[in-house]
Parts: sequence; structure tokens; C-alpha cells
Amino acid sequence: MKRMLCGLALAVLVAAGCNTQSSSNKGKGGAELTLKTPKTVTIEQNDTTTVPITIERKNFEDPVTIKFEKPPAGVSVVETDTKIDKGVKERTFTLKATDQAKAGKYTLTVIATHADMKDTHEITLEVKEKAISSTSHSSPLSQEELKQKRTELNTSVKEKMTEIDASMAKLRERAKTADAKAKVELNKHLEQLDQQRQKLDADLAKVETTTAAQWKEFSARVNSSTSELAEGARKAWEKFKK
Repeated sequence: MKRMLCGLALAVLVAAGCNTQSSSNKGKGGAELTLKTPKTVTIEQNDTTTVPITIERKNFEDPVTIKFEKPPAGVSVVETDTKIDKGVKERTFTLKATDQAKAGKYTLTVIATHADMKDTHEITLEVKEKAISSTSHSSPLSQEELKQKRTELNTSVKEKMTEIDASMAKLRERAKTADAKAKVELNKHLEQLDQQRQKLDADLAKVETTTAAQWKEFSARVNSSTSELAEGARKAWEKFKK
């Protein structure tokens, strides 16, 4: 039994690794940028999905810009800011498909850039038709599907919250050295961000009790709140970092 479990665990790891692509690009002064992305991503019409992006830096620490090019009609990136900040290695981006997105396989281009370094990956994006809801009173998701979506949302949001918390920590440190006027304004921003963070925590605490019928609206609200909080923290840092 122990050997069988080990074999299953190894199979899961191999399968996960099979959907990852990695490449590196060297720049001046021994700098090197490594980009890791999934090879394939699937999304349903009128739904969202996540795209985890990982970078590794060598001999530099600055932010890296991530750009998504050639998304098919009806598919867009939720985040308006696509930088991976200094000190951050991983970030999860959200794709949103409208009901007008046509089913099929497309090539989504992801570009990571910093200074003279540029790395490009092509991701196969498969858009699937939205399953037609049954006219019966059965749940739109099976319990197994709901369990998986709960896990995916929980993992995705917590990854983003780690990045957000790091940004807010930098803002708190900046407030300690800011002049009196900037400190007042910065503390107001932090108070607002803290309130948004608490609301997001409260929503995330409901993930295990949200029903299949409530899931679509609940997950959309949580993803939207997460993106809004991340954008607020980014704008505050851009304003007060100097």
C-alpha cells in the first residue's frame, strides 16, 4: 500500500510538472530572468480562470513587467496592473471570458520584461462552451466539482493576499519615515485597505459553506474584491514610495 501511495504521489507531481514551461533570458551585468508559466489553460464561457506566473531573478531585484498579448475576442485579463513587484516571485492572474467568447483553442502570449531582458511564452488557451444548466432542481455543480473549485479559489486568493500583505507592509514602513502631511494621507489609505482586507477575509471564510447554486456569484465577487485590493495597494505604493 505504501509503495502504491508513493507511486500515486509521484504521478501527481509529474502530471503537474508536465503543464509547466520555463525559459531564461540573460541581460547586462550578469542579470538573468527566468519565466515559468503553464503550457495550457482552460476557461469556460462566462467564467474566470487563473494563470500562475513565476519568475526568478539573478543579479537584480527590480519589478518585472508581465504583458498578455493576443487574447481571443471575449477574453480579457482582470488585473490592470501586471507587474510582479520587487521581492515577489509568484503572481496569479485572472482571465475572464464573456458569453461571447467562441469555443476553441487559441494562443495566448505572455511576455516578461525588465531592462534589456525579454522572455516570451505561448500558452494554449482553450475556451469551452458553458454547460447548459438543467431545468431540474439539481445543483449546477457536483459536490466533487464544487470541492475542487473551493480549493482552487482558496489557493488563488491566498497567493494574491500574500503579495498584497507584502505591499501593505512596505506601505506601513514608508509611513514611519514620511513627513507629517504624507503620513496622514498614507494612514488614510492604509485604513481603507485594511477595511477591504477584512471584508475579503470575511468573504473567504464562507468559501466552504457556499453552495453550488451560489458559487458563480460568490467566486466572481471574491475575485473582484481581490483585484480591487491589489490595485489599491499598488497605486498607494506608486504614490508614496518616494
